[in-house]
Amino acid sequence: MGAMALASGTGGGAQEPGPVRCGVEMRNVRLHLADDVVLAVRSLDGEFISQSRGAPPIFDDPKSYTLRMRSADLAMDTASLTALITRALGSGAAPVHDVTVSIEKGALQVRGTLKKGVSVPFAMQAEVSAAPDGSMRLHAKSLKAVGVPVKGLLDLVGVDVADLMKAPAGSGIRADGDDLLIDTTAILPPPRTEGKLQQVAIVGQQLTMRMTGTASPPARPATLPLPRARNYLYFFGGSIRFGKLTMTDADMQLIDADARDPFDFFPARYEAQLIAGYSRNTHRHGLQVFMPDYARVAKGGAPLPPPR
Repeated sequence: MGAMALASGTGGGAQEPGPVRCGVEMRNVRLHLADDVVLAVRSLDGEFISQSRGAPPIFDDPKSYTLRMRSADLAMDTASLTALITRALGSGAAPVHDVTVSIEKGALQVRGTLKKGVSVPFAMQAEVSAAPDGSMRLHAKSLKAVGVPVKGLLDLVGVDVADLMKAPAGSGIRADGDDLLIDTTAILPPPRTEGKLQQVAIVGQQLTMRMTGTASPPARPATLPLPRARNYLYFFGGSIRFGKLTMTDADMQLIDADARDPFDFFPARYEAQLIAGYSRNTHRHGLQVFMPDYARVAKGGAPLPPPR
């Protein structure tokens, strides 16, 4: 398997090249989607699909491809969820500002300020569940502002429930009666992500999510380049580009050099982790790439010693 080439068509013509795909597998990765957003990936299976026909996904450019999931077990802390909701609401487009999310007594606590002529602090306690359309539903168990039940307050300031969390079109946040629906894929930073939320729960201080999708990645080799690795990202089949390197029939495993905790990986700054690590070729022309955790590199830790 390699990069997709022009396929012969009937009538002597040639079909246009389609998007190029590359399989992706992640295990025990602390994935930095932005400076303030970290996704704990217990497992993810899917594929990268290029946005440009005939060109491979470019890992350095998350807008160059879509991540389509087949299955994923993920988790997120409240700091990351706060950052995502704040970005989705935008600046000045919604009447709600200064939103923070925490977990208290097994429920989400959403606090913020409602601006409608006057600024009114509010607090909402919400239960979470997966909606039939794959969105995450936040159902308000209680909603208060300045100690007053919000329904009466909203009547006073002339705001209905839909206005409370009004967000820009396409933000991934919308009201459904007295509930709030969040499209968990739409609020994520690039790359564009395709998948459907099947289950969501609060476990400790994290929001855990089970997602599925329609990905059909290329055939995966029977074994990994380093089978004993516990924490890694693995790219296989199809084609993918990293910097100046383009791999066809990809077989590259990014491996946590310290398996005692999840692989702390920041795609937007992977080059620093790459420089601080080392790589080995395999007998089947694949690559084992050993990297230190991003946190170590960010603190100026020493590069990994070369293999003996």
